[in-house]
Parts: sequence; C-alpha cells; structure tokens
Amino acid sequence: MDEQEYNSKTYDFIIEHFKEERMRSRYEWLYDLMLSFIEAEKLTDKVYISEKTLNHVVIDYYVDIYRLKEFQDIEKVHDSKIYAYLSFWLLRHKVLQLNNNENEELVFINERFVQELLRSYLFKEPENISIASIKKEDVNNFLDTLIYYFKYRDYSAKGIEMIILAFQAGRGYQYSVDYVK
Repeated sequence: MDEQEYNSKTYDFIIEHFKEERMRSRYEWLYDLMLSFIEAEKLTDKVYISEKTLNHVVIDYYVDIYRLKEFQDIEKVHDSKIYAYLSFWLLRHKVLQLNNNENEELVFINERFVQELLRSYLFKEPENISIASIKKEDVNNFLDTLIYYFKYRDYSAKGIEMIILAFQAGRGYQYSVDYVK
C-alpha cells in the first residue's frame, strides 16, 4: 500500500479490503450489544447510542486491524486483539451519550460498557460457572480495577490486549494446577 492511501481522508481502501458487509456486521453487533446493555441497565431514557460516533469506532478499528495485519503479516486476527482494539476505540470515542448531562452516576457509562464487554468475553468459556465464594473477592477486585483503569489511567489497545492475555494465561495456569497431574 502506498503512502497516499494511508493519508486518504476517505478510507475507501479499508472498505475495499474488509468489505462493506463485514464492516456493517461489526457495526450491528456492537450496536446490538450496546442496546442490550442500555436495556439491561434500565437506561433507555438516560443514555443513547451515537450512531455517527459508532461509525468512527468501526472505521478506526478496521484501520488499526489493517495496519496490524500488514505490519505483522497476520492472516486471521485473534479474538484478544479484536476485543482489545474495539474496547480502545469505544473508550476513546465515547459512543454512549447521556440524554441529560446532569446525571453524575452515568458519567463513566462507556467505561462500564467496555468493562461489561470484556467481562462477557473473558468469562464466556466455560459458561455458567459460579465463582467460588472464597474467590469472589478476587474476581470482583479484577473487575473493579478494570473499570478504574479505564476511568483514570492511560490505556492503549496494546495494554488492553495484555490484560486479556494475562487473564487467559491465569486461567490456563489454574486449569493446569487443577487437572494436570
């Protein structure tokens, strides 16, 4: 790819590379997740999804993925990168907007959404596992620290990816302790 394409203000090359249907599908998936989150949290009258901003998230995500694939010669992107880069751009662009700016408890709604997005990804396999009561505090500390990190610390897509990979490595280690003799 030549330098002029990277400097393009239209990013047509991204749509050409990933195809519009694939990008639309990613947009719809994110939109549906956010809508479900808003409904589950009973925030339909307080929070809305900025569709234009979500468009920017999807484009910026695919630009990053394109560059990663080109630079690292990656054919298929691992889920940890997908969730990390999506999380980064969701946090950066603040897709969830408040209907009323006076609602102090919702100031960090985007951070809460991304925490829930990552929680659902990290805890999906195996599903429906109850956390042992003696370890519940450790898990809650991880989730509380995650949202604190998004609110008050410098984060990057690479940093979020490392959090995901560290969590998965801890799970792999614990599995080995429990089941490998």
